[in-house]
Amino acid sequence: MERAIRGIYNGHENVLLEALPVAGKSYSALKIASKNETPLLYLASRDYLKRDAEELCDTFGLTYKRIPTPYKHCPAFDRSDQDHYDGRAVKSYENGVGGREIHERLDDIRCGGDCGYLDLLDFDPSVPDVLIGDPSHAYRDEYLKGRFVVKDEFSVGEFETEFENPEQVVDCFLQHVTLRYDSYQDVLNAKPDSDRYADALDWFREHGLYQDTSNVLKSPNEEYHALAPTLTFALLAGHELGNEWERLPVSDWADLHGIDASGINSNAICVRDRDEDTMYLLNPPNFDIGDGFLGLDGTPTPAMWRIATGLDLTHRDVLEDREKRKYVSDVLNQTIIRTNDDLKPYQNDAEGRITAPKDTQIAHWIHRKEGEKPGLITSKKAIDNVYPEYNDGELFNHVGTSRNFSNVLSYQGFADKHLGFVSGSRHYGDPYIKKWGAYAGEVVTSNGKRGTAKSYGEFGNKIHRHMRRQTLQDVLRFGRDTKPTTVYVNTAALPEWVPSEAAHLVLFSEDAREVAEYLQERGGEGGQVSEIENGTKVNERSARKKAEALAENGFVTKYDDLPDAAAYVWNDAE
Repeated sequence: MERAIRGIYNGHENVLLEALPVAGKSYSALKIASKNETPLLYLASRDYLKRDAEELCDTFGLTYKRIPTPYKHCPAFDRSDQDHYDGRAVKSYENGVGGREIHERLDDIRCGGDCGYLDLLDFDPSVPDVLIGDPSHAYRDEYLKGRFVVKDEFSVGEFETEFENPEQVVDCFLQHVTLRYDSYQDVLNAKPDSDRYADALDWFREHGLYQDTSNVLKSPNEEYHALAPTLTFALLAGHELGNEWERLPVSDWADLHGIDASGINSNAICVRDRDEDTMYLLNPPNFDIGDGFLGLDGTPTPAMWRIATGLDLTHRDVLEDREKRKYVSDVLNQTIIRTNDDLKPYQNDAEGRITAPKDTQIAHWIHRKEGEKPGLITSKKAIDNVYPEYNDGELFNHVGTSRNFSNVLSYQGFADKHLGFVSGSRHYGDPYIKKWGAYAGEVVTSNGKRGTAKSYGEFGNKIHRHMRRQTLQDVLRFGRDTKPTTVYVNTAALPEWVPSEAAHLVLFSEDAREVAEYLQERGGEGGQVSEIENGTKVNERSARKKAEALAENGFVTKYDDLPDAAAYVWNDAE
């Protein structure tokens, strides 16, 4: 790892480095920077990663500066501070105006004249050995110049703007300019061979694709955006891909028509979902200004990294597949047990695929088999809606802390938890896969099949695999202290190289679970059939049948030599 990073720094390369969690990616990146005297811009979306980077800088004797953000350092962005909170500032920031410009131009911003955010911004970016910030800080050229960029984990939200109602944004923009088009629909129906189209291109040649921050700040609470000129140009010039998506490589197209595109960066791409009438602008920072780029990821999808950064990244894997298997089993000390051979896409579940009865049986089996409750990672819908509605939320009696696929990303509480249950897998929906295809200029369609037979074509399958591979990230959130850890995985969405074994499930019915819980609570006293009947809601016939089944499967011991009747004792109680 360290040798690879040293070579990347020395060669000023642009590399995506694949290494599993707990492999020391961040540690090595900062350690080699200290030895090579390589100035870094370290970017991470998660706060805990930035805190870890600060601690590593202290360890290696590196000076560092945490670049401030309005939400963390300006009281005008703190909703709990009603004396200073300013909704205009927040809305302006959401609509594309930078924090510095908001403080300079928004009249009577409520944070006051001595805002801590501005104080923290007042520094010489060339002085610290390491600048630590959010990925969006890479939009500031002064943070990139003379520094090697290290981006920890894949994220694209900081570089992508979603316009759920582009019609409102474009209509508002057209009210401020004279473009010979009156409305969003008018632009949408523009004909490239018309005089109006030619005049519109002339207008953009004269004015450029600027960021319209002035009109945002004039009416900061309106649904307008500083990128409205670019959005309108993309709507005018975008071309249909053939699968109800449109695409425009904005910077390239602007250059082709002699239009100044200084309001966006050189690799900006705009796409439109015609079915949902939603537009997305991906505007990667100008990373090529830096001295090189190192992306760190445990389960990367190189195509997505290249699109999101605008760089032709070289993908390098620290370990071969056989070495990864050994690393997971021997170094991380993980035992991964599959309880299902289906993908079970629980996220974005619109078709009722979440199987609460079966999942409850599995959770009960894990709890009884292991003697403790596992931590649970699954979808938000499963936790908030589906599981609570089945049998009064019985599943939660058999699991400990629950986290959904989103909020687990910033949660570290499973690092010292050595029993886990990952139920279901991620699927962000077909539009997500088609969107990334549109960014790449690829026409993505589904073959209409389900489960493991579903295919989106060569490029689309890369995005589909990206979603599925996040399951491994969930698994490896447990037991990061390398103590023996067992994780049960209720999905087949794992990379092929992952060492796993099939579970030998003995799933209990609702009655059997009630009998098992009664006997476990009774401990060494156990219970006869009549006592089980009286202590549960199970009738005598079912109580006898379930107790016998528990004995046959080794969960209880049956004692026949008692004077009155046979007794059943939970085995862990002896």
